[in-house]
Amino acid sequence: MGVDAKTNDTDRKRVRLVNFISAWTIFIFFLYALDYYYIGVMYVAVESTVGVFGYCVPLWLNYRRKYNAACHFHCIFNLVFYLFMGVANGGIDGVEYILVLSSIVPMLFFRQFYIYFTYSFLNYAAFVFCKLSHKFIKPLFYFDGYGNIYNSNHFVLFSVLFLIVYYFKMENRRQEKVLEQNNDRISLEKRKSDGLLLNILPFETAEELKTTGKAKTKYFKEATVLFTDFHNFTKMAESMHPEELVARINEYFSRFDRIIEQYNLEKIKTIGDAYMAVGGIPAENDHHPNDVVSAALEMASVVQELKEESIQNGSLYFEMRAGIHTGPLVAGIVGTKKFAYDVWGDTVNVASRMESSGVVGKINISHTTYERVKEYFHCSFRGKLEAKNKGTIDMYFVDGTVESKINRLPKVLHEIPSAFQPAINNTDSK
Repeated sequence: MGVDAKTNDTDRKRVRLVNFISAWTIFIFFLYALDYYYIGVMYVAVESTVGVFGYCVPLWLNYRRKYNAACHFHCIFNLVFYLFMGVANGGIDGVEYILVLSSIVPMLFFRQFYIYFTYSFLNYAAFVFCKLSHKFIKPLFYFDGYGNIYNSNHFVLFSVLFLIVYYFKMENRRQEKVLEQNNDRISLEKRKSDGLLLNILPFETAEELKTTGKAKTKYFKEATVLFTDFHNFTKMAESMHPEELVARINEYFSRFDRIIEQYNLEKIKTIGDAYMAVGGIPAENDHHPNDVVSAALEMASVVQELKEESIQNGSLYFEMRAGIHTGPLVAGIVGTKKFAYDVWGDTVNVASRMESSGVVGKINISHTTYERVKEYFHCSFRGKLEAKNKGTIDMYFVDGTVESKINRLPKVLHEIPSAFQPAINNTDSK
């Protein structure tokens, strides 16, 4: 009662505690009032009735969202009410011991030391005064049944202490549950952020970045770089709506991403219609040329499949060129904003030239890559061809896999599309 969605957690706890103690005390005094009205001890019944209405005030103040006023009234009423009864009843009913309990309550209501210390000190002082006053102040009220009140007051004292401890155990359990829920949410958000980070950076680089706040570039003695692009992309883009164009590119590149993941390659980036991936990084291995060539063949198969579907539907389609080169490079991230894992070195430049010097529907590879994959793939020598800013380079087309050698490849490479598996009696040519 007295809280809403805007109430902060600190006030919410105080309101619950004030309401809890007030409601329990109202219940006890209500029973006292009924009992002593019934047996005809009117001044005890009146005291109890005053207690009932007195402890209704903090509830009303909380309802009006006057939280501090409710706490102060509760503490002041405790002090005055039990001090009066402790003196007026002569200590026979033991009501002054409730002042000991009342000295704890301010510590629960207030955070400021000087406030709860003042209330606690006053309650202890009132308790001492009650114990001493019995020697020189005559009781205002007396009757033979005070023994029953004495027992009842001590029962109330212990029951309220129990309920306060019980309340805090429940509050602690509630806080633990909230904390657990928050931890679950934090863990979920962490998994999401880690997943997003791993979509941008390799695992090793992401972990290094999270641990140290930076990631060093790494030199690789050998890696295989793949470039692909779409033939006449610019011209076709002019005839397509931008949203349709992006949707079509996304369809192709999403299929490429699955292939890259299957062959454990590292996707580097896409620029327009160009797609770049590398094998052999960030975890070095010996079979990266085979991985990259196999992935390129499967990409070509996907492009052919989508081409056939587009022809049947009467829609536009793309045709792919691919270039591959193997050699040393450096990989890592640079800068401090919008991290992107990238690769540098002449190997990257040569791979790009392999792609731009290629032919639609073909996988064009360099002599270096050819020497690494010739046992596993049928290749056709194209000759020494001119590459921009690189002079003449030996280039080869990959025609398919060598059936008799396929079992020597890693398991994921065994599923090369049948369109790229020529007859076994085909021979390599140079």
